[in-house]
Amino acid sequence: MLSVENVQEPPTALLSVVSTADAPHFPGPASSPLTIAGQSVLEWQLRALQKAGVTTCFIEVDNVSGALLKLSDAGERYGLKIHFVRTLEDLQNSPNLNPRLVILAEGQYFAEDLVHRLIGAGTPCVATCEIGNESATFERIDLTRCWAGFTLLDTEKLGSIQDIPEGWNIASTLLRFAIQIGTPFHPLPQTIIQNAEIAKISVPADAAAIGQKKMQARVDGVKGWIERNIFGAIAERLAPVAWSQEGYAKYAQLPPALALILSLALTAINQPIFALLFLFLGMMLNQIQTLIDVSSPARRSRAHVAIFWVISAISVLYVAINQSDVASNTVEFTVVMLALVALASKIPATRWTSNLLCSPALLVLALCASAYFSGYEFGLKIIVFAQLALLLTEQYLAGRGVGAQK
Repeated sequence: MLSVENVQEPPTALLSVVSTADAPHFPGPASSPLTIAGQSVLEWQLRALQKAGVTTCFIEVDNVSGALLKLSDAGERYGLKIHFVRTLEDLQNSPNLNPRLVILAEGQYFAEDLVHRLIGAGTPCVATCEIGNESATFERIDLTRCWAGFTLLDTEKLGSIQDIPEGWNIASTLLRFAIQIGTPFHPLPQTIIQNAEIAKISVPADAAAIGQKKMQARVDGVKGWIERNIFGAIAERLAPVAWSQEGYAKYAQLPPALALILSLALTAINQPIFALLFLFLGMMLNQIQTLIDVSSPARRSRAHVAIFWVISAISVLYVAINQSDVASNTVEFTVVMLALVALASKIPATRWTSNLLCSPALLVLALCASAYFSGYEFGLKIIVFAQLALLLTEQYLAGRGVGAQK
């Protein structure tokens, strides 16, 4: 049994790229890379471990390629130290080995939540699943079970392992060692594999299926009818093309930024309709880019979203100022409209009211129609009153839901 101190200390992790051609599924001119949403399987493993609290990873290699060195440098920027090992002895003698060691099978995708739960349990285990069609390619343990690709070991016992058979990699050796010393099996339901929370990535079609599931989940969680059903549908079509382009991430944020700049410029020369249309275009491009960029770090994503919406709000206020006169309340109603949008952001995406209240794109189109028919202030007031009516409806429906639960 592990002590409380050992359980609280984050484990180290062991990954492998020994049997991977052109390790580790990085893009190469000679073969199609096995990437999920533009990132290698190894990168997804490292990301899941880092989010589960792991700070040190060992990668078993035959040779350290330039791609691996680049990955190591990128990992350190996010607080993940990566060390390369070639033999079991390298691992046993490493001063960076913590009391617990997580082993992930090579070439398998793991959902972040699942890795977090298994590591958070704290006790040594070998994750298993029943042998079936979905797990046919997984490493078999006995007649009825196969290895789900996750093992958690107490490292103080590793010193008892002597020479390993020729051709065995470290992960396979430690799996057999864990079984020999009686490490408890942790059976996982078959739905884990059916839902692709664990998946063996052997061919490009396997990786593409995981990427498609990630995109679908992101689109389903979007608020706003236009953002989900129109922008989301476009993003799903463009995602595979964007993920195959190595330089996409570097320039993906430029088109929405350019659209916002043009919106501000058109407002300055008193062209409100075109300014609002370019703002709509910027929202569409930003939503598509956000959905496609599945692998972006959360901190960078949050900062980008905040900056985008602040500038968008400035653009809408700028249009309101240009459309107002001495006797109008255009600016005041615009501020109220933006405040109601912020208030509506707390509505769950499953509510039908979020389709209208949480759709900035719909508001911009409504403002554009008001400007086109020369009734900007009147249209703005209609929008605000409609927002208030929908918020009251949402409050009523939420109250009924709480009452029904009681």
